[in-house]
Amino acid sequence: MITVRAYAETRQTRPTSTPPQVSQTHDGQAITFLLWHWHEDGERYDLEHFQLIPAKNTWQVRVRRTTHWALTPPQLTEFVTEAGFTKIAWHSPASSGYYQPVLTAQRAPSAQ
Repeated sequence: MITVRAYAETRQTRPTSTPPQVSQTHDGQAITFLLWHWHEDGERYDLEHFQLIPAKNTWQVRVRRTTHWALTPPQLTEFVTEAGFTKIAWHSPASSGYYQPVLTAQRAPSAQ
């Protein structure tokens, strides 16, 4: 099972950030947002995950960085097929209840 963002449209629009999200912590409200820095190939982006955490009369800033490969469903299906998986199926958020697309597949039986 693999779940991914719906990258087909995202790769066309290449967003540069997400709206801030507010969550409640034991110290107060924390604010989280992402910055996306797209590579020229249009398939990869460097992600910066920012969290503003309340700290007495100021904010503590946490930043995490990573690189993502924005694979579309056809690309991911091809890779899973090449890896020898079978019974590959995509499940939409409407059918799975999960907020992003889910791929399920089965490992091909090994020859003995």
